[in-house]
Amino acid sequence: MGHLTANLVYTYSIRQEWGMSIEHKSIRYQIFFKSRDYEFDQSVDLDDETYEHAAPAEEIPEWCNLEYKKCPNCTLSPIWHPHCPLAVRLIPFVKLPACNSYDEVRAEVTMQNKTVIAETSAQEAFSSLLGLVMATSGCPHTRFFKPMAWYHQPFSTPEETMYRACTTYLFSNFIHKGKNKNKDFDFEALKRIYQNIHQINVHIAARIKNYSETDSALNAIVLLDLITNDLPIAVDEDLSELKKLFYSHRNLFN
Repeated sequence: MGHLTANLVYTYSIRQEWGMSIEHKSIRYQIFFKSRDYEFDQSVDLDDETYEHAAPAEEIPEWCNLEYKKCPNCTLSPIWHPHCPLAVRLIPFVKLPACNSYDEVRAEVTMQNKTVIAETSAQEAFSSLLGLVMATSGCPHTRFFKPMAWYHQPFSTPEETMYRACTTYLFSNFIHKGKNKNKDFDFEALKRIYQNIHQINVHIAARIKNYSETDSALNAIVLLDLITNDLPIAVDEDLSELKKLFYSHRNLFN
């Protein structure tokens, strides 16, 4: 499994002042392969209404039908949704030319206010992009991740992902249940979210397995699923590590 090198390069430019709303965001991934003359280039354009991105404007293959290898936890009806929204958005990944998941690549991620550059493996690069695509695909089970996608952080480590997921969950709880002082708080709903995502990862991988010429997309899903499986356990076992980060806040709410 490839690992990110240490030379992440950040380039910042101030394009907006505080308080100015953003009508849309465009996040562009350019993935250059070292051993072959090939570049994968995809922009994920998000609006501030749905926080989702549009499906590719092309013919939809049979494996994208909602009922084809349908996830057992799917809440969509084929009457209103003939196609799986996530599967449709994976069409560009299935069309990747033959390559290996461990191929060395240079990935450049360009957003409104920064560019992130990483030299890594193909599966690491595609895993980062797939996380963004899944979160903004319109799949009901990935809606929780829309705020994280809006403030996308490419190439997040498992520890960074855990921090972002927990803080997103806590802030969402504050917004929707903050006034209910008698409500006991726990992370059970977050665990269920990730358990559902695990099922989606498994069945989405099954959808594309026989239609993809490369293992990069499949292994990118596997890589995402490693984090998906580990996070519910980490919430129980490693939350103390996160608590230490906030020790300096101990008098803030007294």
